[in-house]
Amino acid sequence: MKKLNHFLFPSIILLIFLSSCATPSPVVRLVPKENQTTWEQGKQFVSYQKNDFTIHCAYHGIDSKYLIFDVEVINNSPEDFLLAPEQFIMYTDSGKWDAISNQLVYSTFPIKAADPEHELLKLEMQESVTIAKMKNNQTAAAVVAIAAIPVIAAAAISDANDSKNDEGDEDDVSRTEVAATTTVVTLDAINDGQANHLYNMGTISDNQNVWQQYALRKTTLGSGESLRGLIYFPKPNLELYKDLRIEAPIPNNNIYFNYSVILYYPSINQPQ
Repeated sequence: MKKLNHFLFPSIILLIFLSSCATPSPVVRLVPKENQTTWEQGKQFVSYQKNDFTIHCAYHGIDSKYLIFDVEVINNSPEDFLLAPEQFIMYTDSGKWDAISNQLVYSTFPIKAADPEHELLKLEMQESVTIAKMKNNQTAAAVVAIAAIPVIAAAAISDANDSKNDEGDEDDVSRTEVAATTTVVTLDAINDGQANHLYNMGTISDNQNVWQQYALRKTTLGSGESLRGLIYFPKPNLELYKDLRIEAPIPNNNIYFNYSVILYYPSINQPQ
């Protein structure tokens, strides 16, 4: 029976290891369906002009939360135009023209682009909460340190009295050691929490920089003006869809960009 256990245990470990192995995620590429495109720094742009507006659009990339597009809007009309990125919409199919309603009909729900102003507001609120938690941690650390002084002092006096009276075993842990250890453990926990808050502050700052510096922000475009930036769509499960359509709003109309979803499945044993 013992010999069987010697063989069984490594087998169980191997099964656990194999069942816990992660598989690579598919690599995503979005390819424009339009034939006429231009390339810039590895990005394939499609350009459309309609109603005195020109829009250039290219797939930029993907992260854990968003599908990202590089978009430039040019206002050639005589009127001002409020460019709001949250009005851009993504559909997970190309749509079909309905002659009765005289419009495109989609089989999936629209996905609205993220609003940078709303995202920045959320980040500022997270920042405010994190700063408050850091201040509370600093206060807690100071209170623990101050409160520990008389406790440790009292413990030391009790230990000294026990020593004079020859009470207790030499192997017993002293009251002073218990008080000091408890204080150190508590302060370490507070410091760990503070380190986590500092890390969160760094993450918040990085995200703020993305929305402030790279995102297409809400802007009133005057006649002859243009604006370029990144538009972020909440990422759908791209393994379920073959087509995407981006709908860009312009006055009294929309401009559409159609993409094919291409997924590459790397092998974990693929040579580097």
